[in-house]
Amino acid sequence: MVLDFTDPFNASDDLLDEADDDMDGLTNGEEVLFGTDRLDPDTDDDGLSDGDEVNLYSTDPTQADSDADSLGDGAEILNWSTDPNHPDTDRDGLSDGDEVFTHGTNATREDTDGDGLDDGEEVLVQGTDPLVQDTDLGGVGDGVEVLVDGTDPLNGSDDFDPSADNDNDGLTNSEEVVHGTDYLDPDTDDDGLFDGEEVNDYGTDPLDADSDSDGLSDGDEVNTYGTDPLDADSDNDGLSDGDEINTYLTNPLDSDSDDDGLSDGQEVKTYGTDPLDPDTDDDGLEDGEEVMVHSTDPLDRDTDNDALIDGAEVLLETDPLDPDTDGEGLLDGDEVLNWTTDPNKADTDADGLDDYEEVFTYGTDPLEADSDSDGLDDYAELFTHLTRTTTVSTMESRSTLTELTRSISTATTVA
Repeated sequence: MVLDFTDPFNASDDLLDEADDDMDGLTNGEEVLFGTDRLDPDTDDDGLSDGDEVNLYSTDPTQADSDADSLGDGAEILNWSTDPNHPDTDRDGLSDGDEVFTHGTNATREDTDGDGLDDGEEVLVQGTDPLVQDTDLGGVGDGVEVLVDGTDPLNGSDDFDPSADNDNDGLTNSEEVVHGTDYLDPDTDDDGLFDGEEVNDYGTDPLDADSDSDGLSDGDEVNTYGTDPLDADSDNDGLSDGDEINTYLTNPLDSDSDDDGLSDGQEVKTYGTDPLDPDTDDDGLEDGEEVMVHSTDPLDRDTDNDALIDGAEVLLETDPLDPDTDGEGLLDGDEVLNWTTDPNKADTDADGLDDYEEVFTYGTDPLEADSDSDGLDDYAELFTHLTRTTTVSTMESRSTLTELTRSISTATTVA
């Protein structure tokens, strides 16, 4: 009580280092290490669980805005696809918060309007509109005016018509100079997208075949997989799009490829489960159900080692975390598979002797209150009348529950 400040009369709040009381992906011991609240899965209330902040995103689980850019960590990852550990994701000179709340620019794209000038330069240096390619509406983009022609991007009267588009890629020759692309090659970086498409439609870098460095080319992301070429993790599951396609074979557009309640990133990085198999250990319980509902091990089909798989225990309403649910000394598996006694009742036949005593101490039948059928129950014979009971051989006829449980286990395994 002095160290943990918990209620000594309430066992549910006891601090067990290897347990995960709030099921956030961090053990209680790790919560102490990181200074998080072991009873609150999202200590800083930023929309991300403490475990995901530590294991997937490396953000501070005690600070809602790890990079102090006025966007909460959860909003950065789930809403804006910005970097929660860097205040200026696109390094354009404007903080992510200013881009989102003040200027309305794209915090993941350094040049929101694709005019060849970074948003920060437009706002802080040139005074141009970072959302309009041609601020003065003179017919020439701001970038061409500033970087090529030397004209005033705020004065439309000094604009002149740029030259032709020799490679028909959607960029004029002067715009190609601004972007550093080859005016004779419509796809300078050979990623499958025209330079004009990259600049004007997708906001990708026409000089970098993989703009978001996720292991997939921009063209493959747009034309083949439908992923975001500017977001390395399109479904925000903690795995890059390239890793999902090339390594784990998961769906980069579905954060939970096997629909088991755990994100692909959690399965790979936190729990070691198979992101393509909803029941990794084939025990009849989905991985998410094991982690979040029953607290069983999704990698061990019989978490409590009592010879009953976790799925069978849930069906039989025994405790998959306690090998002897009724606490009388017989393992749940032995009760179901060997003795056909009720693993939820210490005294199956209600004769005053628990099942363990009947099997191992007195040799009586734990399924018959009056083992020798003489009109006196076993307890009365042993402790009241002091007579000796004789077990009647009836055990061989009671195989129904055993066969049922074995059928459950076999069917679950096959499934």
